[in-house]
Amino acid sequence: MSYTDEFRAFASRHGVSSDAITRIMWHMQPSFHIYVTDEDDIDPGVIVVGHVGGLPELPADVEWDTAHYFVASLDLAALPKQPLDDGLPREGHLLFFAYGEYEAEDGVVPVIHVPPGTETAVRPVPPSWDLHGEPDELKPLRRRALVCTPGTSWDVLDWSWDPEVPYKEQTIERLALQADVEEDLREGLGLLVAAVREYAERTGTLPRVERRGGLRGVELNPSDRAYYGAEFLRKCEEAVIVCRDAPERFEELYSRALAEATTFDEGGPGAWLNLLEVSEGVVFEMGDGEAGWIINRDDLLAQRFDRVYQAYHC
Repeated sequence: MSYTDEFRAFASRHGVSSDAITRIMWHMQPSFHIYVTDEDDIDPGVIVVGHVGGLPELPADVEWDTAHYFVASLDLAALPKQPLDDGLPREGHLLFFAYGEYEAEDGVVPVIHVPPGTETAVRPVPPSWDLHGEPDELKPLRRRALVCTPGTSWDVLDWSWDPEVPYKEQTIERLALQADVEEDLREGLGLLVAAVREYAERTGTLPRVERRGGLRGVELNPSDRAYYGAEFLRKCEEAVIVCRDAPERFEELYSRALAEATTFDEGGPGAWLNLLEVSEGVVFEMGDGEAGWIINRDDLLAQRFDRVYQAYHC
């Protein structure tokens, strides 16, 4: 059973209609709203899911290139489960590295999955030299805790619908389209709002819908790597009709529509999704943009992390 089959089965058991389920899975990305805090200043009720900065625990056979900052270690087992699955493994750790200049020549940056039971050791910063042959040690980032707010969280693809309502004030009644939504998108997105309301009423869970960047979900400032406009909405409604009688075809229709909406030629075919995005100022203590890592959807479903691209926005 695929992750979409599991979500459809869960929602169906609670009485959510097939049409609403298809629209939610088409437009929503599961997300974790995470933030960075000092390790001695963790709020009650949040879940510690790793840390940023400090030194990484690396397997013996993994090199640490001097061009890379170690940014974060994510404890996969600590991540809370949600009905709409995020595609991440739930064992081991993910280690995120980034180029000091935030851009790799080929775009690819190291993200290392360390399975449980792997022998690791805290690795010191590798020695490096500047252009004059003088020692030029890469300074580790300041270590702080990476924490997650519990609960069901979704982000909407693109800027199409993103209610700017603080999470604590979100209610089913306040879920609505933004006033400036283009006319050719309004009807289809109105159906999405109705689907989310139906899901919340039937399951008793109002998903957190508040784009802030974070783990999975959608980037804070979606790039031009994909366009989820009127054609994407039209294909959604076609899938709604098909999935009434053949729900097993959802994955086929969805993966094709995502790929056709994607314009990220550098990364190759297929849809590219947010893996992690952190504030540049919070993690690097400089700048006002976001440093992110994006992953091909096929790779995410296969749980392989060897061709993750760095994405930087300001």
